[in-house]
Amino acid sequence: MLRNIFKVLYLTYILVILIMYIKVPDGNWDSYKDIGNIFIRNLDHFILFFILGALAMFISNRSNIFDNYVISALIIGIYIEFIHLFLPYRGFEIIDLLFNITGCIFGLISLYYLRKKYGKIIN
Repeated sequence: MLRNIFKVLYLTYILVILIMYIKVPDGNWDSYKDIGNIFIRNLDHFILFFILGALAMFISNRSNIFDNYVISALIIGIYIEFIHLFLPYRGFEIIDLLFNITGCIFGLISLYYLRKKYGKIIN
């Protein structure tokens, strides 16, 4: 039952991310992009996709790290940034793509090791 709730949460989260990254920016959301530090500027990408990766690993098959949810989370992290190539009001940035993928992988690995260490508590 709990895993099904998290599956719905996972799919809803993907929909929210898609809407956030495809909508026309209003200028307020990216106001912090003037910050000179590249890591702080792209921390939002890392955090959003860290959560996506952690959710994917939580609902994935316990015995296989390369589950459909895990692979779809990685593909979505890549796909989101490539959509920006075709949207005139968005711009593709390789650093954003790297933070998307890195965040997703860190989310996957974090939950994988938590599951391995604490076993039945997280499963």
